[in-house]
Amino acid sequence: MRRRLLVPVAVAVLAASVAVPSFGAAGKGYSMKLGSTFTITGRTGSAVGTQTRAVGKVVLAARWGVGPWRLLTTTSTDSAGNYRFTIRPHRLGDLTLRITPPDDHAQRYVLHVS
Repeated sequence: MRRRLLVPVAVAVLAASVAVPSFGAAGKGYSMKLGSTFTITGRTGSAVGTQTRAVGKVVLAARWGVGPWRLLTTTSTDSAGNYRFTIRPHRLGDLTLRITPPDDHAQRYVLHVS
């Protein structure tokens, strides 16, 4: 009898955690003033079984609030897999940045611009 009760409770908890995204799932959060610059530096990972870093094109996309994703810019890594982006938001609100490097380990940053 006790086991039957645990299954619906576990499903309800799982559904609630999926329905309400956590801040950690959204990305690293930062606050900044309007007109300030935000610089992101990163380094790609290596493929399984290799020691060399992935190199190639890195894509930076962004969206305000829950709006559509828009391509901001791209860059290329150096031979060691390093990359860098600098942006300067020109409006208030929450800006989510999505960085997709050639190793496909996307990262997100959430900027609260005030």
